[in-house]
Amino acid sequence: MALLQKEEVLSFGLSDGSLLSFAFNFDRTSDEPIKFEPVVQAFHTAEVTGLDVCVRKSLVATCSLDRTVKIWNFKDVTLENDKQFDEPAYSVAFHPSGFQLVVGFADKIRMLNILMNDLVTYKEFPFKVKI
Repeated sequence: MALLQKEEVLSFGLSDGSLLSFAFNFDRTSDEPIKFEPVVQAFHTAEVTGLDVCVRKSLVATCSLDRTVKIWNFKDVTLENDKQFDEPAYSVAFHPSGFQLVVGFADKIRMLNILMNDLVTYKEFPFKVKI
């Protein structure tokens, strides 16, 4: 933890490696919840297992063993969208239009619609691997 900028901002690190901060006020009397903001963009906290570049938009999708899928805008260098799943994702692929995404898991493939603030599953294909 550290107080920054003339003791107006409190920043702290979490065990997953992310850095958060919030406006700190010693005279806080409001019941309004504190809004924590990332100090830097929310990168993956585990190994990246898949990556794809969209053909028609300036987007890159990544998936990781931290169970997240993130969509980045490489022109603006911003995180456009992200979604946390119950299991790690191993592969990711954009539809050429940039409006859909396919994500591969250990036992299923999910087709997702990319919305403004969310990734929504619209089709799922379970499978079993025989060894």
